[in-house]
Amino acid sequence: MERKFAHVLPGEHIYKGRLFFGYSPQEILDAVKNFNVREDDVFIVTYPKAGTTWLQEIVWLVVNEGNLQKATEMQVYFRSPFLEFKDLVLNEVGLDLAESMPSPRVIKTHLPLDLAPSGLFTSKCKKIVLFRNPKDQCVSYFHFYRSSSSFGNYQGDWPEFLEMFLDGHVDHGSWFDFTKGWWSKKDNPDVLILFYENMKKDLRSEIKKIAHFVGRSSVSDEIVDSIADHCSFESMRSNPMTNHHDVYSIDKEISPLLRKGIVGDWEDHFTTDQSERFDAEYAQKMAGTEIPFQYHI
Repeated sequence: MERKFAHVLPGEHIYKGRLFFGYSPQEILDAVKNFNVREDDVFIVTYPKAGTTWLQEIVWLVVNEGNLQKATEMQVYFRSPFLEFKDLVLNEVGLDLAESMPSPRVIKTHLPLDLAPSGLFTSKCKKIVLFRNPKDQCVSYFHFYRSSSSFGNYQGDWPEFLEMFLDGHVDHGSWFDFTKGWWSKKDNPDVLILFYENMKKDLRSEIKKIAHFVGRSSVSDEIVDSIADHCSFESMRSNPMTNHHDVYSIDKEISPLLRKGIVGDWEDHFTTDQSERFDAEYAQKMAGTEIPFQYHI
């Protein structure tokens, strides 16, 4: 891939046309394809910074009948492993963690459709795909790049990162390719498409939708209410089991993992010219794909 940007970041590598960093090495990405998918697995599928941790906590609680006690005793990344992740310092591997877990498992991935486990669509496992409007997502990803050493201690500015995002030259590759690939599965009965903005508008309704999809329709209104309260943004941000303040690679003084959690933050970052450029790129790259993104609520 031709280098177009000023920063050559340590740990970058290209895997089947996508950029990844060291925490997703080639041998892990190769192994993911053959991951043993179980019929009762629930996969959380997101592009980075779509509200992943939020959805992980919600889905894990729904699957586990609102077990708030366990949720307060173990970090979410141990209850819901990141499939293609390898901690190069602690030598923790998401695949190993997932393989050793009892069923039902709640598993997170950011992989595009063609790099995901081959067993995802030969089984009846549930795939919950969360989308977020791409302007807010791009802004959130920029702040995550700034704060996380996983991305080679990125020192670039917002205009450069915007170009990187539009070019697909960011970790896990192109948002456009990811989104078109997973959107193409929207009519599969084992796929549930959710939108971040809808979760912000009416979290309880979205929790009920998730419960019905994963076969937990019997979850009571009381449990739904407790999950919604536990998973409010303010609660998640102050909860040491979900806020990732213990993760050594994230500098919360630069930007915490759970930063603002609002819809429309993009307007404080995009200039008019940048917004128009983004819209033009979107129109070209997403032509023929109609997704009801919400940029304000």
